[in-house]
This record gives sequence, structure tokens and C-alpha cells, in this order.
Amino acid sequence: MFREASAETTAFLPRQAAPKPRPAAPRDLVKVMLAAAEKLQANRDLKSARALLERGGEELATLLDPDRRPDWAWFEIMFEEDACRLPEALMRAGRILHRDDLVERGLATLEWMFSGRVLHKCLDTMAQACDAAFATTGDLKWLMISRTATLARRERPLEN
Repeated sequence: MFREASAETTAFLPRQAAPKPRPAAPRDLVKVMLAAAEKLQANRDLKSARALLERGGEELATLLDPDRRPDWAWFEIMFEEDACRLPEALMRAGRILHRDDLVERGLATLEWMFSGRVLHKCLDTMAQACDAAFATTGDLKWLMISRTATLARRERPLEN
């Protein structure tokens, strides 16, 4: 009754869009998001960059769902050298997209990092994340932390 699909029969079938590739890790997603945010600062009309920020923001927000890990308010199971990039990406995306929920989650995770976490691993990225927090909120606390991280990094250039 049915015959196998051939080149002749499949030529008329509607093509389905290929699934969008997903980053392997939150850090990969963050790199893409920060690059998209930089592009959007130069040209606000880039729809592809805006879509990347929206999708990335949603994915990072999902990783922070308290139902997933109620006692660990972080994107991953451990901190790495560039840990501060994660909240930075959320804050930058939130500012550009006018999404207060992303800004608030980015600020909350950055605050959470400073509540007793080991931060010496991420001095390189801490200053940039705190600069993003200062630009978002105007709170001088973030500017002070940024400058402190920059000075600490200069004092310990071989560590990290």
C-alpha cells in the first residue's frame, strides 16, 4: 500500500528546519552571549544576536531553577576560573533586552558568589562581572569590588 520514499517522492515534502545546535556547557553559551551583547552594543538591529541573547538568557535562567538544586544557586556543580562570566552574561543580556528578570538573576548569582565562596580562581573575570553589575545598577559596591579584584590580580600575577 505504501511505497518507500525515493528522491522523486521526497522532493515534494516540506523541508524541516535542522535543530539548532546547543552549547555543550554553560561556559560555551556564555561566550556566545557575551559576543552577541558586544555586537548589539554596536548595532542594535542585529536580530540574530538578539535571538542568541534571548535564547541564552532563557537557558541560563533554567539552569538556576531552584527546583533543580535548592541548596546550590549556581549554573554548574563547581566553580571554574571564568565563573564570573555566567552572571555577567545574564546581566548584560538583561540590560540589552530590557529584561529585569535576567538582570535580577545575574545580580543574585553574583551576590551568591560573594557569600563565602572561593573566588581566588576567578579574579580575572570578577572585575568584568562587577563592572557589568555597576553599569546595570549604579551601586558603587560593584565598582569597589571590581577595582579590588583588579588590584588583587596585579599583586598575584602567577596565581590562578
